[in-house]
This record gives sequence, C-alpha cells and structure tokens, in this order.
Amino acid sequence: MITIYFVHSPVCESINSSFYMASKTNLKVKENYTLYSKLLSERKSVFSEVIEINEIGNNANTLSRQEVLKHKSISDNMVLIVDVKYNNHNYFQFKLRYKDYIPQPFFRFDSDGETHRNRVTGIPLGEQSITTPHFHKFNNDGLEIAFKTDKLINKEEAKALEDINLCIAHFFQESNTRLNAEDYPIIKVSPNELGLTFNNNDPNQNVTFP
Repeated sequence: MITIYFVHSPVCESINSSFYMASKTNLKVKENYTLYSKLLSERKSVFSEVIEINEIGNNANTLSRQEVLKHKSISDNMVLIVDVKYNNHNYFQFKLRYKDYIPQPFFRFDSDGETHRNRVTGIPLGEQSITTPHFHKFNNDGLEIAFKTDKLINKEEAKALEDINLCIAHFFQESNTRLNAEDYPIIKVSPNELGLTFNNNDPNQNVTFP
C-alpha cells in the first residue's frame, strides 16, 4: 500500500496566485476602461530628481520608496513605488498606484520573479507564459496581463535594462511619466545606511522529512 502525503505550502500558493492572476476580472477597469487608458496614457509628473531607496518596505527583505505623481487631468495624487530586493539590486519593481481608483497598482514592471500566465481568450496556450522581465497592465476586459516591449524581447537591450536607472527611463517611457520636461530621475540604492544584515539560510536546514 502506498501512502501519498499532500503538503500545503504557502510559497506554492503564492506562486500559483501570481501565475493565474490574469483569470481575475477587475470590474472597475472593465466598466470604465476609458478612464484606465487615460490614467496610463496621459502625462504624469514626478518631482524628485534623486529617488533614494533606503527604507524597509512591507517585506523585510525589500527596500522601498514612494514618490508622489501628478496626473495631467486628475486632481488627486498618484504614487510611484520603487521596490528593490535588499540583497539583489537587480531584482526590482516599479509600480504606479492610484488608490482612489483601485487598491492594487494599475501599471507595474518586474525585473525578476515568477512567470506570469495570460489566461486570455484567443491567446494560444504556448504563448500565454510571459517570463520576467515584463510589464503588467489591464486589458479592456479588466484582466491583468503581462507583456514584453521590443526592448525586453531583444536580449542585448534586456541585459542593459538590468541597470535600474536605464530601466526606470524605459518604465517612464511606457507609462508617459517624466521629471520636468523630458528628464528622468536617478535612483540611488543605499542599504548600508540601514545597518541591517540578512542571510540566505535555508529555513528547512536540519529538518528531517519522512
């Protein structure tokens, strides 16, 4: 007789949730996609020439910074969020959030992390998986999808965009965000000012499995 053990893993649950994210419809986006397109396509302005990343974010292994954005046609402020892995500065995210509209970011870039699956009608199964680096946005059905720009498809250009300052410029181009006229801010990651240390110890070390 063979006994099969099923182990619940929060890590696997998190990965699966991210992988199948596109199956969840955001009704606010679907019902007023014109507003969503306006939020993304119209000019947004940031005011800090240097964005210094030196504060711990919601995740203890992540440095984070929020900057106020001003949208051309909206009186309320939006925010730009920059997250950087403490021990891997090539692993970063850029997010645009307007909480008065939807709670989660309405546009995002992931330099690394899990593959996203676009479970969208009309896209062949073999083309649904989008590896990082990639952008996230919503389509007119309110589904969050991942996509790559031409620069991210090109291996040489994608390699160059591992530089966070080159990549923030690319993110700003895709989201029509600028500093002043046509400039981009500089990102400075300063984790040493925190006086913190992290380790990569395996949490399962010295644990014996049946």
